[in-house]
Amino acid sequence: MAVKLQKPILVAGIGVTALMGLGETVHSRFFHLGEWGLLGAIAVGAGAWLMRPQSSIDSLVLPPSLTKETVDQAIAKTETLINSLTSEVPETEIIPLREKINQLPAEFKRQNLQIAITGARKVGKTSLKQQLEAQKLGDNLTFVETPPLLTEIETEEQKAKNLALASDLVIFLINGDLMDSEWQIIKELTAAHQRMLLLLNKQDQYQPEERAIVMQQLQQRVKSYIPSYEIIPVAAAPKEIIVRQHQTDGTLKEWTEKPNPEIKDLIERIQYICQKEQDQLLWGSAWRKTMNVKQQGKAIYNQVRKEKALPVVEQYQWIAAAAAFANPVASLDLLATAAINAQMLVDLGSVYQQKFSLSQAQTAATTIGKLMVQLGIVELTSHAVGGFLKSHALTYVAGGTVQGISAAYLTRLAGLSLIEYFSEQEVVLDPEANLNVKNLEQKLKQVFDDNQRMAFLQGFVQQAISRLSLDKTATTVS
Repeated sequence: MAVKLQKPILVAGIGVTALMGLGETVHSRFFHLGEWGLLGAIAVGAGAWLMRPQSSIDSLVLPPSLTKETVDQAIAKTETLINSLTSEVPETEIIPLREKINQLPAEFKRQNLQIAITGARKVGKTSLKQQLEAQKLGDNLTFVETPPLLTEIETEEQKAKNLALASDLVIFLINGDLMDSEWQIIKELTAAHQRMLLLLNKQDQYQPEERAIVMQQLQQRVKSYIPSYEIIPVAAAPKEIIVRQHQTDGTLKEWTEKPNPEIKDLIERIQYICQKEQDQLLWGSAWRKTMNVKQQGKAIYNQVRKEKALPVVEQYQWIAAAAAFANPVASLDLLATAAINAQMLVDLGSVYQQKFSLSQAQTAATTIGKLMVQLGIVELTSHAVGGFLKSHALTYVAGGTVQGISAAYLTRLAGLSLIEYFSEQEVVLDPEANLNVKNLEQKLKQVFDDNQRMAFLQGFVQQAISRLSLDKTATTVS
């Protein structure tokens, strides 16, 4: 298999490897690493990485408050994305996105507001909606009840979240202390610039001391997300109470009464927000709609780009296999693999309009190799490939077959991880920016989990053996 490449990193990397492989001194120094030199060399090179101090996990930080300017900027960036789709995506897929973008300026002039009432089952959503509608707070206010949260039906919960995000204000109901699953949803909605009121419903079922404790706990837990004055105790449908009255004849008369709903504080807060902060509510809705259009556009774009990127990954995985298979010095396969991964990163970056200099690509390729060691991917790959090869003829196992297949598989994992990583980035990356190691690590884990299935590994090894057995000549680079 003769491979002709005009790739500076690749040519230099494989060239250096070949030259070093000719040196007897270098050969003797690494000879004891044997057939597992690729894996051992990576492990040795990653020692400092594994010993580095771990940074603490960043806590979730609320996005800054929205302004009209920030929303306008978001719309402009989304328009740029949609325009950039023109050369790669059929016009029929772009027209609906353009229409949505063109409708966004009208959001700032909208007079009607939608308020979503959400929460888990049996927290009183329906009762609260009925009571608020009965108050006739204004012709411009519409109250909608979402499907219940925290159910086993994922589609229903997603509908609830989508309806909440599509509304201008959210009323989130709970009946007691906040569950972790409810807390996660609150953070998710708040991160999307969704204005929210947190209601402790059925407060009539608590003794005053108990209610005060629950309210204090809620205020403390969500203080970074929801101000204390927007955590409101209510009773949308208070329980009936028993009334006893002694009659003049000495008898006792008993009956039940339905107390009035306790929602006065909530009504006052809703009226204040809708009157004084309507612009901010509309900015939030416009921003979320903009992000929705942007996500749709990126999904279309990424599908087109992935179709272009996968052949690039396949090309480099077989180049890595051939280089590792033919190299006479096993331990130096690391150099060739790093060079191949660096050039692959540059080419994938070009597909995804991500700009990387040669030095950045080399640093990133080294980082990917170290992450693979840290996550145990290299060791698991070596065991899996070696296990599959035991069932084949010794002629296949001889030489650098294990190294060749391992290099191909690891290169594939690196390429697929970069595709997933790039698909989440903005269209144009700062030329001076580096890879986000934490995000890349997550993608590596995800891709490795998706590609370590037994059937996939068997098929990949069989394909690699076929390629290597048909071509035992060294890769030619010119």
